[in-house]
Amino acid sequence: MSIKIISSDDKSVKLEVVINFEGDSFLETEEHIMNEINKIGQKVTQNAMEKLEIKENKIVVNKQTLYAKKKLKHTNHLMEK
Repeated sequence: MSIKIISSDDKSVKLEVVINFEGDSFLETEEHIMNEINKIGQKVTQNAMEKLEIKENKIVVNKQTLYAKKKLKHTNHLMEK
């Protein structure tokens, strides 16, 4: 299978996809197609996550300040001592 991102912006992604039919039976072919479609979903999700990644160092939610994990080193989970 090949996946090529033709274009991408903040609201959409356009792909070119080629899926080869593989399998000796209809069931095997169908399972192969479903696996390939799942890979397409992973690629599109990865693309969306990269575009939607939060750029701020901190976020305020319900008057509580939260920080991005990648910005703070040596932070412990609330339950860790």
